[in-house]
Amino acid sequence: MLDTAEVVPNADVSTRPKRRYRLARRALVMSPFMTAFCALVAFIAVGLMIQNMQAGSSAADDASTSQTGRIQAESSLQDWLDKDDSAFADSTIVSWDGVSNTEDVEATEGEVGYQLSTHDFTIRTTEDTYYRAAVRVAYTPSKGVKVISTPTVTPIAPTAVADWEPEEPTEGWRDVSASAPATDAIDSWATALTSSSEDLKLATRDEDASHVYATLTGVTTAEVGVTDAMSPETRQGAADTSTLVATVSVELIPSDAEDDEAVTTVSYDVLVRGADTAAPYVTAWGPAGSGTELSDHENATSLDGTVDDAQSNQIQPSDGGGESPLEQTGPSDGGGAEPTTSTDAEEN
Repeated sequence: MLDTAEVVPNADVSTRPKRRYRLARRALVMSPFMTAFCALVAFIAVGLMIQNMQAGSSAADDASTSQTGRIQAESSLQDWLDKDDSAFADSTIVSWDGVSNTEDVEATEGEVGYQLSTHDFTIRTTEDTYYRAAVRVAYTPSKGVKVISTPTVTPIAPTAVADWEPEEPTEGWRDVSASAPATDAIDSWATALTSSSEDLKLATRDEDASHVYATLTGVTTAEVGVTDAMSPETRQGAADTSTLVATVSVELIPSDAEDDEAVTTVSYDVLVRGADTAAPYVTAWGPAGSGTELSDHENATSLDGTVDDAQSNQIQPSDGGGESPLEQTGPSDGGGAEPTTSTDAEEN
């Protein structure tokens, strides 16, 4: 019968609408998940792009402070300064200031590609005049670094106009006057700073037994002056006079100075506690401008002995002989029998 039929019935025809319905239903069910998945993929892709951009920016920053050719440029500049007929003879290179004017030259049929860059330096003459010096170099991996110009020297622009008076930010602090006891405490601290570690620790009232302080050596404190003082503001807007931050100038003279003319003035910010009492004391110090960030006893070095502790079960020789830390006597240099342990004695 099937052989003579003109058209064979297709059993799948009746199931096609049902199949399309199931596919459509699955698509509707999966669409929220697919949307979330696509959003996640897009988010990851954007994050990777930003990370790569930051990495590229970081690499560029590193390149600006660590360029190939610095050694060759500095050596060429120093040789140029050391020439007897140089107008800048005996000048010194103070600093390397990075690179500028970087340019890539593309390769041609007869020449390899290379990179041009200018290395910038600061030099100081024997008259203490500062200049900017620049050296042009070329670099390619196959040929190395080559200096292609003599140094260029240009004046350095003034750093600031004479009538500019910048000030440290004092938000949250109020200007106050240092009391006489606070000034005396600062004087005592400055004297201890050029005295001994014990005197300096005593001046700061540091009771931590592991703390030690480093002092200035070879100099003596001559005069101390307080130029500015301020106290933190309370929530009510009043000054908390128990704490004082002061900018001080300390005049130092060499310990072996024969006269008082060899004076050097240095500046510090100091933190004073108990400033509203009859016995204030300095607890920390740092560079000018650091006063509001100082914390008590931050200048101390902690020596708690953990670094020098002997490892367990390791014998350490003593200065005057005596028993071993493991209570086992070793043989002497002059011979003698090996010591017997308690176990050996019992067995014998």
